[in-house]
Amino acid sequence: MEINGKIYTVVDVYDLSITVPDSFVLSDNKTCGGHGEAKLYMGSKSHMRKFYTGDMHNLGFESKCLILKKDIIHYMATIKHEYLHPSIRYRGQGKKKNMKHLWECRNKEIQDLPNVLSFVVKDQDQIDGERGYVKVTTNNSKAGGYGLIRKIALPFVSYISVMKLRDDITNEYVFYWKLFTDFSRMAEQQYAAKNYGKRKGKYREKRDGQDKYRVKLYNQFQHCPFTQIDDIKLLIASHIKPWSVCNLAEKTDVENGLMLSPLFDKLFDKGYISFDNDGNIMISDWLSPANQERIDFTLNKEDLHLTDKRKMFLEYHRNNVFK
Repeated sequence: MEINGKIYTVVDVYDLSITVPDSFVLSDNKTCGGHGEAKLYMGSKSHMRKFYTGDMHNLGFESKCLILKKDIIHYMATIKHEYLHPSIRYRGQGKKKNMKHLWECRNKEIQDLPNVLSFVVKDQDQIDGERGYVKVTTNNSKAGGYGLIRKIALPFVSYISVMKLRDDITNEYVFYWKLFTDFSRMAEQQYAAKNYGKRKGKYREKRDGQDKYRVKLYNQFQHCPFTQIDDIKLLIASHIKPWSVCNLAEKTDVENGLMLSPLFDKLFDKGYISFDNDGNIMISDWLSPANQERIDFTLNKEDLHLTDKRKMFLEYHRNNVFK
């Protein structure tokens, strides 16, 4: 992998996606009270320390990290729908400003950033308990790459993935952070807002028209193109363009779908795999090398039924969902 003229080897990918919590983001992005905190929850201390240092007992580590300008631009494009059409109320939705204005201002600011923003995070080993946290080492946690994440990320519908890289010349490790939009969580928030008070306690109701969509898609595909499993009870009707950003017609358009086994549905939904217009599989570097080895990606390309319209939806997936 090349970043800013340097060649790196992908060593590992942190196997937890770090959901951006409300407590971490700056004021305008919050949905709850409080002033926020600069530390970020990473999972258990032992799990976090093993990833960053190779030793789960290595306390107090400091690790060099980076984020890329092009990734931030991409994130702002994929999260734009939530900024412009919020599914929940953010503090930035006031009388003198709104989320659309914030998106426009932040997007403009990003254009002047350097291609790579570096920062250093430190293990917050002074915190009791098994929960592992990191925090930027600078006194101003609102500045730099770490502060930029706090400024632009919308809570709950955003998450951070971390890749461990080794510099091919110096053999030093650097940790590549990337901010993603969680389209599935966005869809849940949209549904909850639309149906608030109608059926309490239901968070994952069936979407309008989903059953008919599923049957139509199954009639076209008959089986998963990877596993050849043909039992509809074991298959998932996967939207190519995420449901949360579809218009009404796209939500039930069978050309905007693939019939996949659960593992491949998850890989596709989370952007770990996609397909080019010839049906060749694309595998993201954000799927760890170890897991890439464990999965059989053998595919019958004809089973993808690549019509011109489905190719159009796949182009959206490659540009906006694929990692």
